[in-house]
Amino acid sequence: MEYIQEGNGEYLILVHGALTDGSMWHEHIEHLKSDFDVVSVTLRNFNESDLEGFGLNTHADDLSALIQELTKIKPVNIVGWSYGADVILNALAKNDLPISKAVVYEPGFPGCLQEQDMSTWQSDANNMFGPVFEHFSVGNLNLAVESLIDGSGNKKGYFKYQKKEVQELQLAKKHTLKNQLNQQEEPAISQTSISKIQHKVVLSYGQNTRDIFKLVTVATAKLIKSSELKIIPNENHMLPQEKAEQFSNFIHNELSQEG
Repeated sequence: MEYIQEGNGEYLILVHGALTDGSMWHEHIEHLKSDFDVVSVTLRNFNESDLEGFGLNTHADDLSALIQELTKIKPVNIVGWSYGADVILNALAKNDLPISKAVVYEPGFPGCLQEQDMSTWQSDANNMFGPVFEHFSVGNLNLAVESLIDGSGNKKGYFKYQKKEVQELQLAKKHTLKNQLNQQEEPAISQTSISKIQHKVVLSYGQNTRDIFKLVTVATAKLIKSSELKIIPNENHMLPQEKAEQFSNFIHNELSQEG
């Protein structure tokens, strides 16, 4: 697994979302490295390495292997955003990993949703991903990326409001859409498996986020006995990539709390 490592203290593994890689955490590392030995990973096939395997099981297994190695040295904490949050939850559902604490921001995989919430989730997913699939199906990957970011930010034109370097990174990852939109792996995330997680997990979402992320975050928090649910005022799904210092402060505060 590719990763960037810098800092001192307990390990802190950062797991990126879709249309990005470990480099998205560069600014976060600057805020966190004085208190943590930060390990920012790039998940398999998010760089053009053409490795076999792509999906929540493959990425969870890769992450689990890294955690097992690092815990031989010192304690490990993990933080994930969006797809990375799903990877972490799947890893915890599949394995009893020796981590200290996890912070996950806005997972989106609906495996643990109650039936009454699934129709709302599906409707919002159709609204968000409909334009993405439409552009992808005709080979316009740039517009597919733009639509996915607009949907994630829950605002038309959100992609163009971002910093230029963020836009460039997202467009550079357009090759991952083929795998991300056509995943074949069936993750372990379910109501039963999530309810068995014994780890300390902080689940959080932005006040202004859309239903597909809010519903999954809330449902997951209800199932994990040792979880805490945190709502971040006036923010949306793109908080970790848009406001590095604010999200780093959130990470630091949550990992520094006892219990």
